[in-house]
Amino acid sequence: MAKKKNKSKKVVWILIVSSILVVCGGWVADRMLKQRDHPGLRTFLSQWYHNYPKSFAVEPKLLSITVGQYELDRLQSVVDAARERGVIIPEGNDYVSAELTSEGRTFKAKIRIKGKMTDHVKGDKWSFRVIAKKDGGFLGMKRFSLQHPGTRNYLYEWFHQQLAKGEGIVALRYGFIRVEFNGEDRGVYAYEEHFGPDLLENNSRVEGPLFRFDPGLFWAHRLNEMNSLRFNEPFAEYQAAAVDAYGTGGLAKDPRQLGYFEEAVALMSEFRHARLPASKVFDADKVARRLALLDILGGHRSLDWSDAKFYYDPVLQRIEPVAYESFSAQAIVDIAGSGQWSGIQSQALDIHAAWFSDPVLFRAYIHHLERFADPKYLDSALAALKPALDSAAATIYAEFPYKELELDTYNRNRRVINTILDVPKGFHAYRGGTRNDTTSVIAVPIVTLPIEVHMLKLGNGTEVMPVGPAIVPIRTQRRAGDPFTLRFATADTTVFAKDTKLIYSVVGSSKLREMSILPFAFVDGMKADVWPNKDPAPLSAFSFLRVDEAAGTIQFGSGNHVLDKDLIIPSGYRVTGSAPLHLDLQKGARIISNSPIDLLGMEDAPIVIHSSDRSGGYVRLQNTSAPSKWRHVRSEGMGSSPNTTQASLQFQEADITLLECTISEDRSRDLLLAIRSSVAITNGQVLGGKDQITLVYAHTMIQNCRVNAAGDEALVVKGGDLIVMNSQLNNTAGIGIKISAAAIVSLESVIIGAVNKGIEVNEASLLKASNTVITSAAIGIDVNGEEMRYGPSTVDLVKVDATKAEKAITVGKGNTVNMDGKAVGPQK
Repeated sequence: MAKKKNKSKKVVWILIVSSILVVCGGWVADRMLKQRDHPGLRTFLSQWYHNYPKSFAVEPKLLSITVGQYELDRLQSVVDAARERGVIIPEGNDYVSAELTSEGRTFKAKIRIKGKMTDHVKGDKWSFRVIAKKDGGFLGMKRFSLQHPGTRNYLYEWFHQQLAKGEGIVALRYGFIRVEFNGEDRGVYAYEEHFGPDLLENNSRVEGPLFRFDPGLFWAHRLNEMNSLRFNEPFAEYQAAAVDAYGTGGLAKDPRQLGYFEEAVALMSEFRHARLPASKVFDADKVARRLALLDILGGHRSLDWSDAKFYYDPVLQRIEPVAYESFSAQAIVDIAGSGQWSGIQSQALDIHAAWFSDPVLFRAYIHHLERFADPKYLDSALAALKPALDSAAATIYAEFPYKELELDTYNRNRRVINTILDVPKGFHAYRGGTRNDTTSVIAVPIVTLPIEVHMLKLGNGTEVMPVGPAIVPIRTQRRAGDPFTLRFATADTTVFAKDTKLIYSVVGSSKLREMSILPFAFVDGMKADVWPNKDPAPLSAFSFLRVDEAAGTIQFGSGNHVLDKDLIIPSGYRVTGSAPLHLDLQKGARIISNSPIDLLGMEDAPIVIHSSDRSGGYVRLQNTSAPSKWRHVRSEGMGSSPNTTQASLQFQEADITLLECTISEDRSRDLLLAIRSSVAITNGQVLGGKDQITLVYAHTMIQNCRVNAAGDEALVVKGGDLIVMNSQLNNTAGIGIKISAAAIVSLESVIIGAVNKGIEVNEASLLKASNTVITSAAIGIDVNGEEMRYGPSTVDLVKVDATKAEKAITVGKGNTVNMDGKAVGPQK
């Protein structure tokens, strides 16, 4: 009996001790989780219980990597050195050969360890940079990275890239897969697109340089810091960094792309030397969208010049940001633009301060920030992305079921943004004086955001507009605000009555506020800022323009007019011109319009746009809010462009109809370029030029046209769709129609005569042709072989005669080609 009691006591003590250990272990685990910004053990267990089963709903793609022993040893040496040093450096981190297999298809590649910090070489989940060889690739990418999902914070970077793409920013393909390395399952990895032509194609961009500021010297500085060696290192500054292109080997072999990169370097130099403002160098709206996104997502750690990546648009000659590494989601206590505004250009400014000191860019930034901080924005984005998000999350949950996309931080950031923009008072306003029919008000800044004054509103309802600069500068934290003089076009002494209000807003904000003027003067240290004037010539400088601001119209006056400086037409107008009208673009002058232009000539008196000194100007319509229409317009003799990217006529996101128009030029100049536009050309003639009509992700209809004597290609179609009917393309020195990037082309009753090829089909494009004749060419129709990252092309030919070509048709492997209902097999 005593033995039974002793045994029972032992069991009780074991249970008590076990319970204590479980409780203590749970407490320790809870504390450890909370130290890693996790809500705690209870939430952790709940996430495992609910999320892990969700991973069974998807079967993620598997990518297998195989390397030889020699290559493995070289990779291991880089990993060992990085772990010892605390950072990954380029020296010795060379590419090694590898084979990659996915879905039964194998391609050769070269790989290396990627990243800078040692989170990329923890455990056996090493991060790799991959470059596929020849026509290899994965998910449409030739260059990409594979890394632990935690290096980009799991689902948060995926969400960042999706939002960026939805905003029209160049975004990387980013997602999750399973990876095997030399037969060992390495679990769930994040794949991230690297910088190359595939990235631009996936974002519907014209091919141009992708580049960054070389971070090599910056990381030398960081390494010194990590070794506790601190000294004045001027080489670590953004102003000292070289502009570094991705794919420099390819640039050296491509004179055109090398020229584009040199243009980008020159523009960046003008910006860093404060000779051009940000909005004349960068696509201000896209930079603003990216900066505002980093605010709402809590990606302020990405606001470092060494993390900035760029794309140069060679057509608009503007630099765009690339969405890269958001470091989200962190709780913000301020917005990126707070305290940055200077209102001037200066070489001393960091790149972000220089961006935020440009009024055009800052206005766009605040506009988008208000939009993103509206609860509807995130709600609608999450609703649209739900299927894709569920799939990505299920893949992550197979290994990391506790890594959810939590929205609390985003919602908190949204509230912070709205609170910051809801300034309680923009500035203190004091009475000034009256002189020369103007009245002054002295503004003393309060907040760290620039404030724009829109008007004085008198008690009787009269609105008085400001004269001269009307943006009140910011107050630097822990310093008193410097007074700023506002001037208004009135000498009415009742301006300072009690019921007079100043109407103002944060620069770019849609929310107007009002304040009263203090009933006494500010007499200490009044001054006004100096504002640089780098704006183009105003519309009033062109005497032949008839501008009606009330109606929002601009009319070209009849007659012969010489333009020897750029005519820049802002958005918000309807521009018209009618015969008789001749526009002579001299000294390289350009017409660049953000408003639609309607031109109406006559058959016996067409409107003529030309250059008597053949100085290489052009006409560009961009981002117009409505379609344009030209009839009986003749564009000719612009001369060789100093920049080979500039066609004589350019339409970017600007829909246009060309009726009975003629475009002609010498063979050194491209004629017409359309990017992401809808274009209709009917009963027209295109004569001479190099590439005559280039269509980039455009929607185009060409009917009853004569396209003759191209110096290179007659039609270049990159993405988008094209229909050609009842038209002739003759005497083409290069290729009649060159089709690529999954373009869709339909030909009906078309005659093509070319020296090189009649039609060339590439990169998963679709061609349907009927009743078409190729009268001459070395190759009638050339369908290039399937490329793995694109897929096969498809060609359907009905009553197509290419027998007059030296070789009627050539078909590469992997494509589907039918002629009059019969399959045509590969011959190359």
